[in-house]
Amino acid sequence: MARKLVFIVISLLVLAMAAALLIPRLVDKQKVIDLAADIVREETGANLTLGGDLNLSLFPTVGVDFTDAAITLPGNSEPDVEIESARIGVRLMPLLGGDVKVTALEVQGLTLRTQAAEEAPRVDTSNFTDAQLDTFYQQQREARLAAGEAAGAEAALAVPLALEVSSLKVANAKLESYDPSSGDTGVIVLKTLEAADLNLTGETIPVAAVVEIPGEAPIDVSLEGGLRIDQDSDALDFTGLDIIVRGATAEHIAVNASGSVDIARQSADVKLSLALGETKGDGNLRYASFESPQIDADLKLNLLNPALLALAGPEAAQSNTSSTAPTSGDEPLPLDALRGIDTRASLEIEQAIFGDYTIEQLAVKLRALEGVVTVSQISGLLYDGELDATATFDAKHNVAILNTAGGVSGLNIAAALTALEGDQEVSGRANLDWQLASRGGTANQLTQALSGPITLSTDAVELRGVSVEKLLCQAVAITNQERLTNPFPDTTQFDTLSADVQMQDGQANLQPLVAQLPEIGLTGNGNLDILGGVFKVNLKARLSPELEKLDPACRVSKRLTAIEWPVRCRGALTEAPSSWCSVDTESIIRDLTINEGRRKIEKEAGKLFNKFFDKD
Repeated sequence: MARKLVFIVISLLVLAMAAALLIPRLVDKQKVIDLAADIVREETGANLTLGGDLNLSLFPTVGVDFTDAAITLPGNSEPDVEIESARIGVRLMPLLGGDVKVTALEVQGLTLRTQAAEEAPRVDTSNFTDAQLDTFYQQQREARLAAGEAAGAEAALAVPLALEVSSLKVANAKLESYDPSSGDTGVIVLKTLEAADLNLTGETIPVAAVVEIPGEAPIDVSLEGGLRIDQDSDALDFTGLDIIVRGATAEHIAVNASGSVDIARQSADVKLSLALGETKGDGNLRYASFESPQIDADLKLNLLNPALLALAGPEAAQSNTSSTAPTSGDEPLPLDALRGIDTRASLEIEQAIFGDYTIEQLAVKLRALEGVVTVSQISGLLYDGELDATATFDAKHNVAILNTAGGVSGLNIAAALTALEGDQEVSGRANLDWQLASRGGTANQLTQALSGPITLSTDAVELRGVSVEKLLCQAVAITNQERLTNPFPDTTQFDTLSADVQMQDGQANLQPLVAQLPEIGLTGNGNLDILGGVFKVNLKARLSPELEKLDPACRVSKRLTAIEWPVRCRGALTEAPSSWCSVDTESIIRDLTINEGRRKIEKEAGKLFNKFFDKD
């Protein structure tokens, strides 16, 4: 693109040079056109035609105004450059000495046609064997190295004259890029471009431009700042470049950037600050096409909310919604896409929102290369709990492998559940530690194959909507053949609640599950179907005589404290807790009857035994 623009400027200047050379020849306009065409053809091989008017002026500058000009590159049937009108002003005295100093260059209605370079066919690795994938990675490394060496050997930007333009103005310019593989033509409109002191010697060039990408939801980009172009090193530097993008997202994007671009090596180092709605951030970004990592970023943001990235416009919003429609989880994971990512990133985010989850003070360090994404740090505050974890997702071969270890301490259970379901049925604090592994080709397969231990402990947990004490007191009252008379709160407060969880075959197996209420001890086991969200837990309760203070009918005699009271909990996580648990009263009465019968038999047997040996 840079070479194309320079070529256009040079072609326009050739007209001014030709005009100056022919001034002594009584300013023959046709000879000016013919000479300009000859110069362009000799220098570039292109064909210059002028179908409109050509006007010349001499003092104080050599001025050339023309309309309806076209430049056609060798081998092309239609013009590569078309110009509705242009005006060029060149200082006369330097020009006579062979030095081109342009006072003004103004172009209206420029059309630049290019053909997109044919990209190397993208290799689809989704059907490769593991051995073929290893070969593919090796070939990629070798190709990147070779391309980097070739780019470093390329010549710098070649321009057949020292370009100096005091003032450059372009309006309503179009870049049309034809893609031969698809037959589509992309269009970018340069609404305005103004630059002062244009040069290729590394001096600052003040630039302001407005660019539009047409479409159903057009995108406007405005920029203003300073550029420096060094002809000898093929480098472009920019400082204080203010960029505003409107139309790409619901909120406009504002970026201030400084940095440098190595055109030959296709690399850029940028220091930037950005604003997108409520999101503000700054950091450093490096892109290097022939290096590893290709993208290297250190960024700090106050807010990361994917909702802010929603596309602007009704059509785009509809398209964005459909692309994020719920999936079944059985779709193949995008392993092929991951294999093409070569990135290192260090992110610090004050608040990150991922769907229903919010993490404060999030810090992430990751490296993605050849299908392996290694997250060496994930830390932050997850609903007041301190998160510290690591993870590796290995998609290098056909079966993806996931490993993660870490923990959360002091998680606010109520806040977490409120974010997920909109209710606060459970409150308290939770501590989690895990070490999990999985493998598979779909999201559901990864979930089903999760294995490893999870340790759960809690503090001051309260379950709303159900009273375990009431459930057990109702059972005790039945055995006492009485009725409860006191009201019970519709909550359960646990002194302690903990579980050792073993993940296997898509099930979270709780072995053991231990809970302690003020007058009740619970132990048991159970399992949770991760995908279905259905659980079942079997508990055994041990009652304390102090339970009587809750209700007179809840008297617990010695014979009742000896029984393990069965509590069964079944249901789905989406259901109300009040429907989860029940006490198996029938089994309690059966056990009591058996125990009472055994006690009477033992008592009578004891009497007979004593009578038999009674000598009196």
